[in-house]
Amino acid sequence: MDESRVTLEDLTPVRKRLRIEVPADAVNAELERAFQRVGLRARLPGFRPGKAPRTVLERIFGDDVRREVLGHLVEHSFAHAVEEHRLAVVGTPDLDVEGLTAGEPLRYAATVEVRPTIVVGDLGGLAAARPSAEVPEEEVERILGAMRESTAQLRPVEDRTTVETGDVVRVDLTSRLEGGEPARREGALLEAGGGSFPLALERQLVGQHRGAHLSLRVPYPADYPNAGLAGKTVDFEVDVGDIRVKDLPPLDDDFARDHGKCESLAELRARIRADLERQAAARADDAVRDALVEQVLTRHPFDVPPSLVERRTDALIASLGLRLPEGPERERALGELRVQVWPRAEKQVRAELLLDAIAACDGVTVSDEEVAAEIVAIAARERRVPEQVRALYDRPEARAALRAKLVRDRVLAGLVARARVVPSAGSVGVADEK
Repeated sequence: MDESRVTLEDLTPVRKRLRIEVPADAVNAELERAFQRVGLRARLPGFRPGKAPRTVLERIFGDDVRREVLGHLVEHSFAHAVEEHRLAVVGTPDLDVEGLTAGEPLRYAATVEVRPTIVVGDLGGLAAARPSAEVPEEEVERILGAMRESTAQLRPVEDRTTVETGDVVRVDLTSRLEGGEPARREGALLEAGGGSFPLALERQLVGQHRGAHLSLRVPYPADYPNAGLAGKTVDFEVDVGDIRVKDLPPLDDDFARDHGKCESLAELRARIRADLERQAAARADDAVRDALVEQVLTRHPFDVPPSLVERRTDALIASLGLRLPEGPERERALGELRVQVWPRAEKQVRAELLLDAIAACDGVTVSDEEVAAEIVAIAARERRVPEQVRALYDRPEARAALRAKLVRDRVLAGLVARARVVPSAGSVGVADEK
């Protein structure tokens, strides 16, 4: 197999074409071995095992044997070509293979994407501003308020029929997205006056009456979080049902014991503040690292394999957990979402490739013991049984991904240590997170 001849063509810095030729004698030898194996296994009337003539085997098994041999020759000659030219292939090769003919060489082309060659340059003079990690008192109160809301009891309204802001209204509604198929929901609970934009359905419920039938048009803003609705207009037919109000529990020591697992409200406030401060410090650290990565990327321009960006785009979209419309609208919404997410995915891939290059240049590694320790730490952070987390990382690809992350974290820590980091007057809130 190593007798194959290979020529390499550079299409771009990250896209190569391999032209591979397997000599005729290697093709014939592989076909002969394959037919011998088939002959030993075949049970044909009139012939003892291993005694059927080649012509008979050709007639009965020829197509299957040639397909098997073709796959075997391509797989092994391609692997040899990649090793010979030391290509760091990413993704699946695009093969152009015509077929296999006895007595003739096998010739085919394989177009592949490869990791870029990155020459690490100057990493000195980096600087970043670290946002404040202070937590204002109103943020603590906002969390306490959300906890109260989550434990509220709904009480039917008996003394009025008009919907007021803050009421929870049961509605039956039919929605139609810009001429698409209608969708029906019954018994949906909506908080009147809610919604993140002026014409939100929840806001239009305020002032309506129990038993009313409404025809409403809701134009969703272009930056609406649900990509399937962003920039779209939805027509609603709404039947207003029961009106309820939320009874909030008093904010006292009993609340802290029942819902916060703390002995007092003061202790609960302190725990909330400590959690928020840890989160704020983590966001501030992320902001410093992001700023330094941005500077290093600016100093190191390079091409990125599109297949890596495609896979990262798909992963990011999946992580959003969005509800996309059905039918033809789904493909359009998904296409628009891919366009929006692609730059973020490309930046992430570009940063990881550069951090990997810096790690290779500086000899940054992570030992098996450090990987094992991180798995234990993950279990502790997520309050899971260590054996369960270890089982997740038993797969080689999962363990390799964890090792790569730890290596990149170590490179980032080195960049931060070398950089000039100064405090900033601003803060990084939850809304500022990427």
